[in-house]
Amino acid sequence: MASEDILQELVKQAVPLTKCITISTAHMTQSDCELLEKLCRPYRDRNDDFKWIDESWVFETEYGFILQLSQREKRLEILRDYGGSTALCRFLEAITKDTGISFVLFDRDEHVINNIQSFDW
Repeated sequence: MASEDILQELVKQAVPLTKCITISTAHMTQSDCELLEKLCRPYRDRNDDFKWIDESWVFETEYGFILQLSQREKRLEILRDYGGSTALCRFLEAITKDTGISFVLFDRDEHVINNIQSFDW
């Protein structure tokens, strides 16, 4: 089989690309930002000081964060449990529910969207 045929076969078998959205970090609170900084590194379990959690679903970028929300309900529960703001959790739930969006990129240079709650910090 020619290499071009192999590539075509791999493309046919590939999982469709996931959807993502880029939004300003102004749509989260300063405490949300601090929480995401914590979640992008291994952290101690809230109920067991000897247990470390490394979820690897929050990634820090030069200007913000990428959140992988493919297991949306579990990840939003973690955000709520660790003190994520109601505004952030509701926003993430709204933009990921039934949309197929699985990655949310928060970037400080992205434009603020009117009619969506934002925070000046």
